[in-house]
Amino acid sequence: MVMLYKERQEQLKQYEEQYKTLLDENDKLNAQKETAIANLLNRQGNENLLAELQKIKVLAGFTEVKGPGVVVTLNDKPDYDILVDSKYSLVHDSDIRRVIDLLRNAGAGAFSVNGLRITNASFVLCIGPIIRCNNQRMLPPYVITAIGDPAALAEAITTDQEFNTRQTAGIDLVVKVQQEQEVTVPAFAEADDFYSYISLLEDAAP
Repeated sequence: MVMLYKERQEQLKQYEEQYKTLLDENDKLNAQKETAIANLLNRQGNENLLAELQKIKVLAGFTEVKGPGVVVTLNDKPDYDILVDSKYSLVHDSDIRRVIDLLRNAGAGAFSVNGLRITNASFVLCIGPIIRCNNQRMLPPYVITAIGDPAALAEAITTDQEFNTRQTAGIDLVVKVQQEQEVTVPAFAEADDFYSYISLLEDAAP
């Protein structure tokens, strides 16, 4: 059982590396598209429309943003033994959501998890032993990046009673917090397919 678990983890790691390569290619194509749109609007004399479009995209999470913030790393107990160790020694989807909620309540303005931008349409769920975010599978460690006051954001995590309890000897969940002068939160990678996230919405106009 343990060997099978490790094999699946290794396979998922390879898939994640392939995904990262494709994501980088997608970022380049999106950058080219944005440049083309900006050039077209400028040529047509629609600079105000371009500025408004950029503002909306920032608010929606469709652009990369930078600023001071924190990097929170969650990881399973080192050398976790599925036959011996507690389930609380593993990172669960609820732990990632808890970090995001704590950071949001402390004033964070933008988030990403393992390089995936978190927006109002995002979700973090467990599918069996796998955690998924924005329809993408993720492997530990889970790195949550947030922009905001570094000290306030860090305090929100380091003073959380649940995380402190689960870092005690015997449980040994890994929770690391780094304050940074500048962090980068990427754009929502699935912006081109955003309508799939709002397929249940309907126009209420008569």
